[in-house]
Parts: sequence; C-alpha cells; structure tokens
Amino acid sequence: MNYLEVIILGIVQGITEFLPISSSGHLIAIPELFGWEARGLAFDTMMHLATFIAVVYVFWSEIRKMAIGMVTKKEKKYGQLGWMVVVATIPVVLVGLLLGDYIDATIRTVNVVAWSLIVWGVVLGFADYIGRRNKNRVDKEVAVGWKRTIIIGLVQTLALIPGTSRSGVTMTAGLFAGLDRKTTARFSFLLSIPAVGGAAAYVILKAIMNGVQILTPELIVGFVAALISGVLAIRFLLKVIEKWSFMPFAVYRVLLGILLLLLL
Repeated sequence: MNYLEVIILGIVQGITEFLPISSSGHLIAIPELFGWEARGLAFDTMMHLATFIAVVYVFWSEIRKMAIGMVTKKEKKYGQLGWMVVVATIPVVLVGLLLGDYIDATIRTVNVVAWSLIVWGVVLGFADYIGRRNKNRVDKEVAVGWKRTIIIGLVQTLALIPGTSRSGVTMTAGLFAGLDRKTTARFSFLLSIPAVGGAAAYVILKAIMNGVQILTPELIVGFVAALISGVLAIRFLLKVIEKWSFMPFAVYRVLLGILLLLLL
C-alpha cells in the first residue's frame, strides 16, 4: 500500500469507526471499488490501535472516574457504569471468539456489506424517529441501567456482520431502549473502549506471533491519519446530534448500500 492509500483508508477508519456508518463496510468496499491491494494484518493493527487511542483521549475523564469507582468507594455511579461497560462487552467477545474466523471467511463480501448498510440504515432511521417522539428519555449515561446495558450488549454482537457498524447497532439499540441521542452516542463510545481495545490487543499479538512489521513509514502515516480523524469524528457526532438527529447517517447508509449493489 502506498502513502495515498494508507492516508485515505486511515481517515476512513477514523471517521467510520465512530460514526454509525460501518468501518468494516467502508474498508471492504473502497479497496474493491478502486482496485487497491487487500489490507493486511499490519494495517489492521495500526488502525485498531489508532482508534483505541482516539476514544481513550476524548473520554479520558470518564474512564478515570469509572476506574476509580470500580476499585474504590468513590465515584460509585461511574464505577457501576464501568462494570456495565464490561458486562455489555462479554457477548460480542464470546461470539467473536466462536464465529469470528467463520464470518471473515464466508460473509466478508461487498454484497453482505451493501445489504447490511441498507437494512440497518432503515432500522437506525426508524429508531431515531421513535426517539424523537418519546419525551421521557434517559439523558445521562450513568442512568442507563442494567436492563438496557444487557440489551445493548447482546445487540452489539450483530456488529460482527460486515457493514452493520458496532456504533450503529449500539446507538440504534440505545434509542429503542429509551436513551436520548447524546446519551446513546456517549454510551456507545464508552462501549467501544474495551471492544476496540480488545481488537487492538488481539491483532498486535497476532502480528508479533507472525513476525509482521507494523512500524513502517506508510503505516505510521496511516496511524496518524486514523488517530486525528477518529478524535474529530467523535467530537463531530456529539455536536451534530445535539442539534440534528441520526437521520442523515441513516440516509447515507441506505444510499451507499444501493450504490454498492449497482456498482459491484
């Protein structure tokens, strides 16, 4: 991969990892559209590490409070939030360990990506519509509660299907479960910390075991592009949904899915 390709894909990874439009879908479709070489383990390693650092940077204050609350009697509400994030991550980890290789080998295709974008785009749009009609929404992530946490955690397993979007399905589930837009986005970002961090640890270990060189100049440039765009994407989404809604992302997903079906 040359510098232009890694910069573009790094920016795409940073943006789409956190917006509800599917990072895996874009990273499968874009190389296919332009005839670029397949992404390798080294690229995946650097991209996962970059997006993990991005979300930790933005949510460092909350992470610190959750860590304190989980091991001491201080910050009890954030301590419970921390344990909810852990519990919500367990289903996707288990399903990923059991079916991850099968999914990568059988359904990691542009056709699956396209239909996932369309179907979950429609569901996200409907969830946003329902959410705007409900005036009694939970407006703080510390008030999410265990029932909603378990539901969102179970739904998160669907993100293993390419094109679905981890942030997209968790935000959709949060809207259906009664969270307001900002709270469902923030809770989804907090859920991404162990999910993306675990994925980063896994690919780093895999790269080391296979003797893969990850600190090449091209991949370092891609890492920086993904890190910066990831931070900006998180802050952008939190600003946008305060004033607008998730509907533009839902429409984008559907249109992109249709375009992929027509082109590929």
